[in-house]
Amino acid sequence: MLGLSWAQLGSFVALCLVLAATPGANLTVVLGCARQGGQRAAVAATVGLTLGKVFWAAGSVLGLATLLATSRVAYDTLRLAGAAYLIWLGVQSLRSARRRSDVQLPEGAAPELSAYGGFRRGLIGDLLNPKVGIFYTTVFPQFIGPDDAVVPAAAALLVAHAAVLMTWYPGTSYVLTRVGRRLARPGLSAVLDRLMGSVLIGLGIRLAVVPL
Repeated sequence: MLGLSWAQLGSFVALCLVLAATPGANLTVVLGCARQGGQRAAVAATVGLTLGKVFWAAGSVLGLATLLATSRVAYDTLRLAGAAYLIWLGVQSLRSARRRSDVQLPEGAAPELSAYGGFRRGLIGDLLNPKVGIFYTTVFPQFIGPDDAVVPAAAALLVAHAAVLMTWYPGTSYVLTRVGRRLARPGLSAVLDRLMGSVLIGLGIRLAVVPL
């Protein structure tokens, strides 16, 4: 058949929802962007990581991502680069916490992170995430049947994945930042930045020392 069946598409969307809801690097990066740049930065970060998925999906269809699954050197290189990037983001968040502790930002002050900065963080973080490459190399093709046209089927799956990401991450960041504003107390912003930075550094270290 030319397109995907509803069963194929539904199963893939359910899997994407589970993966999106599972705490990990993507969600942490988006929430960190929301903390430093507001909802616009969070949405931009989601657009960036979604664009990263386009790269990985194209690589899967073209066979480029197979290299990641078969070459240990290529995988380890990407893994360590991704770990270093997550640790760098964590350090930036800790530095932001120090600034918040030292200086009380006035109400309505300009955000620390622009929308473009959020987009860049989301895109780079996704491109340097080897687990995304493995997903699109091993799991993604399983939802394309032998009688399906590969490119249209892959495009349909990618659109479905993008819809899940663009709904879940901005929605989650919006709810959590709204709750954060209501519970705001002096020094809480610095505490949240320290927590976010520690989580990012922890994820980076875990990615560096615990390969798939």
